[in-house]
Amino acid sequence: MLTALATLGVLLLPVAGEARSKTAAHPHEKSVVIERSGPYAIRSLEFSKLKDTRRKDRPVGLKLHLPRYGGPYPLVIISHGAGGVWDSHLYQAEYLASHGYAVVCVEHVDSSSTSVKFYMSRAGGGESMREAMQRITTDAVAVLERPGDIRFAIDTLVAWNKSHKELAGRINTGKIAVMGHSFGAYTAMAVAGARPIVDHLKPRIGLGKGLAAEMGDSRVTFAMAMSPPGPGSKFFGPESYRSIKRPLILLSGSRDEQKGPDGRSMPAETRREILPLLPSGNRSLIWMANAEHVAFTDNPSMWLIPSPSRRDVQRISKALMLAACDYYLKGRNEARRLMKSKHLGNLRGEVVTSVELLEK
Repeated sequence: MLTALATLGVLLLPVAGEARSKTAAHPHEKSVVIERSGPYAIRSLEFSKLKDTRRKDRPVGLKLHLPRYGGPYPLVIISHGAGGVWDSHLYQAEYLASHGYAVVCVEHVDSSSTSVKFYMSRAGGGESMREAMQRITTDAVAVLERPGDIRFAIDTLVAWNKSHKELAGRINTGKIAVMGHSFGAYTAMAVAGARPIVDHLKPRIGLGKGLAAEMGDSRVTFAMAMSPPGPGSKFFGPESYRSIKRPLILLSGSRDEQKGPDGRSMPAETRREILPLLPSGNRSLIWMANAEHVAFTDNPSMWLIPSPSRRDVQRISKALMLAACDYYLKGRNEARRLMKSKHLGNLRGEVVTSVELLEK
């Protein structure tokens, strides 16, 4: 229940109209004690009425954070978890933007807070929160269309970089990262090449067993998955990871329990089983002692939910996000050294007492 409350902690955040811009006077009012923002003043643009004409006018909301001037800036795309919105990773997005990145937060129509609230309403069936969350994470459309939302975001930014009156020439769409937490981690991994199982999807897909078609996007430079779904989840089985083609960084921890297909908790160590199943080369798992599932997202509502490890996890996660982006998207070799074991150990804190690096 705590996980569900965490992902739904953003339910009261407003979804604004088309292309409204704002300047972030201080992008980290709630988390300034954790890390310093970068040298760039940033602005945000909200696009709530976009539709993907290639997928029957499927709505896809995009919120873009980027430095106010200059560019081109490498592109980072963030996918929210079940019951989230485009602001589920607000502070992380603003942090990266302040360091010279164009960060696009995607809102997935079938698995956002709006969908959860509908299923919990009388018109939607009056389901409990747990039932509503279970429904959206096993809904075939919600699961299989999420990677398509990322492709749409890339297509849109490629087009805008050529002709948009405010964005043309400001985004480097040749360097792209995809990040996400939980359901968003599934999305990032699928875009990197992982193939989800269809066993638990409703309505049934094909024979109802086995792997879906690959949904990766070759334009993605690397992916980062926080609380990645391990084998035995409703998303992936042991064979799912073999088709991953992009560099992949996994973030998890010893209190990051995994939900099984029936909604019951599985040990956090299940997420450690992913690494041996991945193809070799540029794959890593960063394991934080005492890190909880709810600690990996960062927005105003999340800070209202008790999480002993959040301060440490957010400080560590932001440092790793920035280092990975600087290395893979900007080619800064010194950033690569920050992701090695001897440096990661220096990131430990009062609650996260160790940071372990496993590589393949």
